[in-house]
Amino acid sequence: MTEENYTSVLLAFVAREFLADSGDQALTATTPLIESGILDSLRIAVLMAFIRDELAVQVPLDKIDAKNFADIRTIAAMLHAESVVEAGRA
Repeated sequence: MTEENYTSVLLAFVAREFLADSGDQALTATTPLIESGILDSLRIAVLMAFIRDELAVQVPLDKIDAKNFADIRTIAAMLHAESVVEAGRA
């Protein structure tokens, strides 16, 4: 999957799961997720389950931090990099 594909899938998931009740909050690939309150610890866990189960990417625990979850674009880049690493191991 390309970085752009990850971005599209993540944008749709975050909008559907975390912003469904807040119609006035715009979401873009660069919206600050933690600073804006869209992501908190519980929602990061939900997002991680989606990434693992639906996108089949295993994110190492040391990658789960505020820097890597700053916005959708950053998450997509991390997922793409991790998927390339996983493909290299296969």
